[in-house]
Amino acid sequence: MLSYRHGFHAGNFADVFKHFLLVYLLKKLKNKKPFSFIDAFAGAGKYFLNDPFMKKNKEYLNGITKVLSSNIKDPFIKDYLDLVKIGNFNNKTISFYPGSCLLSLMVLDKKDKIYLSELHNNEFTILKKNFEKNKNIKIEKKDAYSFLNQIINFYKGNKLILIDPSYEVKNEYEKIIKLVKHNTNQFPSSCFLIWYPVLESEKTYLFIKKFINTNVQNLTHINIQLKNSFLRMQGTGFFIVNAPSNMKNDVSEGLETLLEILKDKNFKAQINFNTF
Repeated sequence: MLSYRHGFHAGNFADVFKHFLLVYLLKKLKNKKPFSFIDAFAGAGKYFLNDPFMKKNKEYLNGITKVLSSNIKDPFIKDYLDLVKIGNFNNKTISFYPGSCLLSLMVLDKKDKIYLSELHNNEFTILKKNFEKNKNIKIEKKDAYSFLNQIINFYKGNKLILIDPSYEVKNEYEKIIKLVKHNTNQFPSSCFLIWYPVLESEKTYLFIKKFINTNVQNLTHINIQLKNSFLRMQGTGFFIVNAPSNMKNDVSEGLETLLEILKDKNFKAQINFNTF
């Protein structure tokens, strides 16, 4: 039985970086039709700030709240923040944080397809309630580790696949490496965005090393060291397979801007951006 609930962490610094990159990729990739977005670990898709899960740690206060209250000039950050504001009916303060599901729905065209998968019973129920009325969205309670290749194969044309599990299930790091290697071999032209947490643990560094050593082609690695005293996570990271050719030029300034806003002034912070 899965116990992880993303509501505990929704809108935190890791979500900000992830959704900044996700919105950028969706806007870039959707121009080539047909286009589909596949969210393999979807969660609930929408997270209210007054929900008990979000109220417990209030991680969004050191994430999206800080960014929304900053003077932003970067156009790609503005794209992301505009969606957060629109989702909240352009109110001065937000009442909920939009997850990847809702952000994708706002970015994509009506003819684009969206697939959402979630195994947690309660999260799946909320996910269905939030999105089942949208005709271009398909929602299923399926195990991505067993069925992702079938799901990807069902959709034709250009695709972005988001893989962001909790990494709280035993051997999940190894399972993700196996999952990505298998699916990138089967679908070499699709774009994959894989998120992972940076922890003060050997697991993080072994995962990075093993992932790079799989020799997945056209691989981009973004590792963000953002040490803090208020979370177990000490940063966040991403592997992107088949990123747009100009991605580094486009997002580097935005990433540095977000880092400056979100970092703890008492600790060193840095971004490493590499391609393989």
